[in-house]
Amino acid sequence: MKKFVAHISGINELSSEAFEVLSSMAKIEYQKLNTDEELKKSLQNCDIFWFRLNHSLTREILRDVRCTYILCAVTGLDHIDVDACKDFGIKIISLKGEKEFLKEVRATAEHTMGLMLTLIRKSKKAFFHTESKQWNRYIFQGTELYKKKIGIFGLGRLGKIVAQYAEVFGMEVYYYDIEEMITPESYKKCSSPEELCSKVDILSIHLPYNESTHFLIDKNLFKLMKSTVSIVNTARGGVVNETDLLDFLKHSNARYATDVLYGEPNIENHPLIEYASKNEQVIITPHIAGNTFESIEKTENFIANKFYDTLLTKI
Repeated sequence: MKKFVAHISGINELSSEAFEVLSSMAKIEYQKLNTDEELKKSLQNCDIFWFRLNHSLTREILRDVRCTYILCAVTGLDHIDVDACKDFGIKIISLKGEKEFLKEVRATAEHTMGLMLTLIRKSKKAFFHTESKQWNRYIFQGTELYKKKIGIFGLGRLGKIVAQYAEVFGMEVYYYDIEEMITPESYKKCSSPEELCSKVDILSIHLPYNESTHFLIDKNLFKLMKSTVSIVNTARGGVVNETDLLDFLKHSNARYATDVLYGEPNIENHPLIEYASKNEQVIITPHIAGNTFESIEKTENFIANKFYDTLLTKI
């Protein structure tokens, strides 16, 4: 088997199993890439490029590179120009579509519940309050999940897990999905995004990001939502029109917690971050939902073995 050169970016150290599998096929070199020029040079000097979400691989960056395999242990690939990869003969090895394996990867669903609780219990401000040596419990009265209506927008793998967790909290589960599916009798299906958004107290977004979902959640849906709605987005920033969202937030008591932003990781002067820095009603984490030791290890091992199997089929 040919010995490849593999560049790893944004990862300090692969899991031991992933390292063992990959090093059996490739010379591994960890890279620190801070600019597009450094990224391009790396792709021109490796056969395998392994990263997660720390780069945006555009057509121009992918053009005329040596790299023939991109290994990316994530499900969403909106940070990679997939069409350009096809045109340039670059194969992407990712978690996209790996439904059976992903049933055991629950970090993002857990983070969704964490964001939800942080929103309704006003924890963001409470943390700063105590760290500034204050102790006034009366200004942090929140609300509960129990008996609230949660709307699952996209009842795929993560949506189903979040729905299960929500039921444990005693919430009423509503959902909307374009696919017909068998669900527990307690789940209430909505016939449209409009119906879903108009009914629920908390909206949890679990949509894939593609042309049909780009800015899908916009002013037309915001105007149907309760003025006190809490929205949690651990899907992709591009499914929400953030300009319309900001306008909605400024004219309501709605709250928004997100782990994703449109255009990330380039977030300099991002208007939603600017707003969050001054307003309690917005919480943003830097795309960490899937970033647990357990999930990272499982997904890295899976990607390394998937790549190994891919090469074996070519021998």
